[in-house]
Amino acid sequence: MDRDYLRWSQIPYPGEQYPPMNAVTPEAGSWPMFFITRRGQEFLDPFGQKITWRIKNPNTINWEQELLIVKHTLQNLTPQQVRIAHEWGTGEVSKVVIPIIYNMMETYDLASTKAARFLGFYSAAMNDAFVITWYFKYLWDVARPCQFDRSIIPVLFTPRFPGYPSAHATMAGCSESILSYYFPQESYRINQLMEECAMSRLYAGVHFKVDNDEGLSLGRQLGQIVVNLVKSQNI
Repeated sequence: MDRDYLRWSQIPYPGEQYPPMNAVTPEAGSWPMFFITRRGQEFLDPFGQKITWRIKNPNTINWEQELLIVKHTLQNLTPQQVRIAHEWGTGEVSKVVIPIIYNMMETYDLASTKAARFLGFYSAAMNDAFVITWYFKYLWDVARPCQFDRSIIPVLFTPRFPGYPSAHATMAGCSESILSYYFPQESYRINQLMEECAMSRLYAGVHFKVDNDEGLSLGRQLGQIVVNLVKSQNI
C-alpha cells in the first residue's frame, strides 16, 4: 500500500514561517563517486554490474507509526541515550570512527602498506556513502520529525536538509562492512558501535527510526561492494 508523506521542502521548521530555504549542498547527490559509476538514473558497481539499492521507497513506509516511535523515544530517553546522541551527533561520524580505526590497526599490527591502502579505500567509501545518501535525500525530500509534528523538541539541532535516509546511519553501515572485513576479530564490537551511531539520531529526535534502519542497510550494501573489490584485488 502506497502512502503519501510530508515533504521537507514544503513544511516550515518549528518557530519559522517558511519552508527551509538554505538547504545544505543539495548538489552533492550528483558529485562523482570512487567506486560507483552513475549513468542517468542507473548505478553500476566497479565490475560494471547494475546496482539495485536496498532501500525502501518512502511511499511504502507508515510515517504515522514512525512518528509515534520518535515521540515515545523522546518521552522516555535515558541519560545514556542522551549521552549517545551527543557523542555521535556533535560532529562528523569519522571524528568518532577514525580513532577507533587507528586503535585497531595498532592492535592487530596492520602493515603500513596495507594500512595506507585500507585508509584510502575507507575514505573513498565515505565519500560515496555521502553522495548516494544525498542523492536519495533530495530525490525523495522526506520531512523531518519536527516538521511532521511541530511540538517535537529534539535533543540536538535538526539539520537543514531532508531526513531520509540518515547520513549517520549510511556511513555507519558502510563502515561496518569494511571494518569487519579488515578486522573480523572485532566484528561484534563494530556492529554494536555502528548500530549505536545510527540509533543516536533517533535519540537526538532528528530522524525517524526507519531513516536509520534503511540508512544502515544502504551503507552495508555499499560497504560490501567495496569489500568485493578489495577481495578481487587481494588487498
